[in-house]
Amino acid sequence: MEEFKRGGGPLLAAVIGTLCGLFTATNYTQGFFVGPVTAEFGWDAGQFFLSYTVLMLAGIVTGPVVGSMVEKWGARRLAILGLIGHATGYILLSFNSGSLLLWYLSFFLLAMLAAGSLPITWTKVINSWFVENRGKAIGIVMSGTGIGAFLLPPIVEFVISNYGWRMGYRVIGIGSLLFSLPFVLAFFRERQGPSDTDASDSQQQTAQLWGVTVSEAIRNKKFWILGAVLFLTAFVLVGLLSNFERILSAEGLERSQIATLAAALGATVIFGRLLIGALVDRFWAPGVAMIFFTLPMVGILLLLNMEITYSSAFFIAIAIGLAAGAELDLLAYLTSRYFGTAHYAAIFGRVFVFFTVGAGLAPPIFGGAAASMGGYGQILVISIVILIICQGLFLALGRYPTTISPTVSKA
Repeated sequence: MEEFKRGGGPLLAAVIGTLCGLFTATNYTQGFFVGPVTAEFGWDAGQFFLSYTVLMLAGIVTGPVVGSMVEKWGARRLAILGLIGHATGYILLSFNSGSLLLWYLSFFLLAMLAAGSLPITWTKVINSWFVENRGKAIGIVMSGTGIGAFLLPPIVEFVISNYGWRMGYRVIGIGSLLFSLPFVLAFFRERQGPSDTDASDSQQQTAQLWGVTVSEAIRNKKFWILGAVLFLTAFVLVGLLSNFERILSAEGLERSQIATLAAALGATVIFGRLLIGALVDRFWAPGVAMIFFTLPMVGILLLLNMEITYSSAFFIAIAIGLAAGAELDLLAYLTSRYFGTAHYAAIFGRVFVFFTVGAGLAPPIFGGAAASMGGYGQILVISIVILIICQGLFLALGRYPTTISPTVSKA
């Protein structure tokens, strides 16, 4: 466990950065704002949540740009700028006076300002500290999103209930910055080259130096296979998560029961991230992914074919949570294993586009399908078909490439 001793500081900073970054705050707090905001401005829920689609689709721009900037400027600098931008963006949201266009533009601006706080930045540094335990380390970093699922909702709900939704956005922005920035300033930095006298370190440095260039990665069919599977899994899982409350409400569960199930789902996300990290260090990652993404298929089949009780809904929440916990970890890990770490951030930024597009399109498509088709049945059947296709795509990734040389060219 020598890697954890040496890389413990950067790992802690990366966990807190992920907890306080763009994805976590947005994914786990927006549901608390929809009621107060729409009540004040007269919008409907669909208009409000379209902002999430805007935010995610901005990843088409921010993913590649941040990946390239991390390579040029360094992850530490981008992380600091991203956290400051994250706070600024949330504060700006609180000043909206009822303009829907300005609302969407504000979320686009938030995506741009906070882009340095995306997982691209945090996992870039972790790759420099961890080789043998990279999967575990990435899993620990990404568990920051699950921690946010526990901590943020009650805090945000308390602030909104007592001080209003505008103060809620300000607390998210300022609070996240004040909590995360000291850790990032103190501990978040890439590892420097190891001592020439340490054979183990030299071997690790060789592994860290290996990697294809961005242009080589894009010409590789595995880049597009990985992108396709991430787009499809993000579409299904984010669609299920964003519509979780409505799906279970349609099955007759009460809001209090659904809230408890949502908390269980959040806990499962943390467990799923840690478990997937441990497993991919020991087993072929696409094979592990196939097992994890079978679970939501089982959950969907239960929704389609049996009367849903609290107990069966609990199992469905666990199944979805485990798969959701696996996805971002696999995105980071598979990118490093198939394309190396020498230009990891730049390549990851481009792979990340597939994830953001799938995640951005899912909520309105799932919701629209339910409204036009009289329920979620047909979109859930389509989701099963998509996950079956993903099983074949995971197999198509094949073996990991062999690290044959520590010498690489610049992207």
